[in-house]
Amino acid sequence: MDISRGVSEGYKIWIALGGVSLALAWRFLPARAARGLLVVLTVIAGLNYARWGPKVPFEQVDTYDLLHYYVNARYFDELGYYDLYPCLILADHEANGPYYDEGSKYMAQDDAGHAMRPIEHGLARGQVVKAEKFTPESWVQFRKDATYIQRNIKGLNDELWRQLLQDHGFNGTTVWTMIARPIASLAPVESVKWLCQIDIVLLTGGLAAIGWAYGWPAAAWGAFFLFVSYSGRWPTYSWAFLRYDYIAALLGGMALLKRGYPFWAGVMTAWSATLRLFPAMWMYGPGAKGLFGLLHPKRGERVFHRQLLVMLGGFLVGVAVLQGAAIATLGMEPVRTHFENMEDHNSSEQLSSRRIGLALAIPFEGDLLPKAITKAMKKEVEDQKPLRFGIAAVVLLVLGWGLRRARDDEAYAFGFLPFFLLTTASYYYYVARITLIVLHASDLRKPKHAFGLGWLLGLEAFCNWSETVHAEHRVFLVGYLAWGLAAYSVVMALWYVWDARAAGAQGPVVEASAA
Repeated sequence: MDISRGVSEGYKIWIALGGVSLALAWRFLPARAARGLLVVLTVIAGLNYARWGPKVPFEQVDTYDLLHYYVNARYFDELGYYDLYPCLILADHEANGPYYDEGSKYMAQDDAGHAMRPIEHGLARGQVVKAEKFTPESWVQFRKDATYIQRNIKGLNDELWRQLLQDHGFNGTTVWTMIARPIASLAPVESVKWLCQIDIVLLTGGLAAIGWAYGWPAAAWGAFFLFVSYSGRWPTYSWAFLRYDYIAALLGGMALLKRGYPFWAGVMTAWSATLRLFPAMWMYGPGAKGLFGLLHPKRGERVFHRQLLVMLGGFLVGVAVLQGAAIATLGMEPVRTHFENMEDHNSSEQLSSRRIGLALAIPFEGDLLPKAITKAMKKEVEDQKPLRFGIAAVVLLVLGWGLRRARDDEAYAFGFLPFFLLTTASYYYYVARITLIVLHASDLRKPKHAFGLGWLLGLEAFCNWSETVHAEHRVFLVGYLAWGLAAYSVVMALWYVWDARAAGAQGPVVEASAA
C-alpha cells in the first residue's frame, strides 16, 4: 500500500498498454466482454494512480503548488502577480529561517519580465510589499499560512525550495483569481486538503456529463486516460487547488454540444478559456467547419451551420460576462499585468524541458542527451518559428477542410491540435487531450477511432516508460512525445479529409437542433 510515484508509473506502462490492446480489439470483441474489460482496467488504473493506498486521495497535498495557487489566490490583493516569492522569502526569514537551503538567487518579476536576482533583492522587495500592501494583521496571517505549508506539510526539501523560488510565480488568470480568492478564504490552511477535493468533484461532474452525452463507456475511457496519463503526474488530482477546473469545463462543453445545446456549450468553453486562456482554441474546429461550409458550396448551395453561430454567441457572451466581472472585481491593471506576464513566460528564453509542442519536435534529434533544454536549443526554437508556423498552418488548414463534414462535437474535440501546433505549454496541460480520448472512445467500431485512441494511449505508455527507465531525461521524453503528436496530427487531418470526401455524396451532416 502507498507505493511511490516511480513504482506506480512503472505499472502505468503496462496498464496503458492494456488500454491500447483493448482499444484496438474493441470492435472484434463481444460488447459485454469489452465493457467488462474496460471496467477492470479503469479500476486497476484508478487504484494504481492512488498508489494502492489512502494517502494520495485522502491525506497528501502538493505544497509546491499550494504555495503558488492557494496562497497567492488568498492574498492576491497584497501579492498581485509579481510579489509571491519576495514575500515567501521574507516570511521564511522572519520565522527563524531560512528553513530550507534557498540558494543565492530567486526569480524576480516586474514589468520588465522575469530575471534572476540575489536573495537579498527578494528580502528587500518583500519588506517594501509588507509595508505598502499588508496590514500588520494580514502579514501575520500570511506568514502563518506560508510557513505552515512550507514546514508542517510534507513535500518540500532543499532542492524543491530552491526550484520553487526560481520558478515563474503565480500565473492564474484574473477570472480564475476572481473565483478562487473567496474560495481560498473559506478554509484555514490546516484544512486545505478539503479545498483540494474540489477538483475531484469537478472532474467527476465533467465525466458524468460525458456519460450523459456519449454513454458510460466513453466516460470510463476518459477516467482511464486521467489515471494513466503522464500529464496527470503533477499536480496530482486531489493534491492541488482548482487546477483541473478547465478540464471539467471542456468536457461539459463537449457534452452539451453533442446533446444539442450549442449556446451553453459556448458558455462552458468560455469558462474554460477565461480560466486558462488556451482552451479558446477548442473553438477552432467548430469555426473551421462553419467557415468551410460557407466557402464550399454543395450542389450550388452554401451550408450555413446556424448552431455553430449560436455556439459562438454563447462563447462571446460567456467571455464578456466572466472577464467583465473580473475587471469589475479586481480592476483593469491585473488584466494588463497578467497578459504581459504570459507574453514573457511564453518567450523562447523562458522555454523549459517541461514544455511540449511542435516547437520541441522540430529541433529534436532523437538523442538521450542533453537532459534539459539548452540555450542552443532555445535559439533554434526561436529561429525556426517561420518553419513551425508554416507547418502548423498547413496542418490546420487540412484539418479544417476535413472537419467540414464532421459532427459539431467531433470538430470541437480537435481543439487540442492547434494547442499543440501553435504553443509550447507545460506538460501537465496536455491532460486536455481528454477531449480526443472521449471522441475516439465514443465509436471504436470505426478504424480511425480505434487507431486514434490506441495511438494516444500508446504515447502515455511511452511517457511512463521514459520517466521510469530514463528518469529526468526530459528533452528525450517531450521530444518523442512531440514527434508522436505531430504524426497523430497529420494522420488525423488526412483521415478526416478522406472521410469528408467519401461522405460528400451524402450531403452535409444533419446536426441536432438547439434546445
